[in-house]
Amino acid sequence: MWLVRELIRLVERIVLGFLIALALAALWAAVSEHSFAHDLYVTTLTLGCALLLMGAIGRGSNFDRGMDFGVTQAAWGRIPGVSTLERRGEDPTLNPGIVFVLSGLALLAFAFFVVQ
Repeated sequence: MWLVRELIRLVERIVLGFLIALALAALWAAVSEHSFAHDLYVTTLTLGCALLLMGAIGRGSNFDRGMDFGVTQAAWGRIPGVSTLERRGEDPTLNPGIVFVLSGLALLAFAFFVVQ
């Protein structure tokens, strides 16, 4: 059961990270001086590479601790729209750094296959 729960959380976070990065890229492309398509392409490539680098840092980093569900829930309380599935301390969890890697790969794929 823990595997399904963690995979659902992983997909939620990847989609959320992708959408936030895409919104930032679109906002930056809209205010830039070149064409929207070119700036969106360059910005999605840049953000995708940045997300890959953040994921490559590894466990125990500030990025890893910031993505931890327990830290997020303790600091902000219950966030509307965030999964309310509770995890148990003895259950294994997936590495939060994989969210950055997969979000970065999704953003790079979007840049290469959709924008260009």
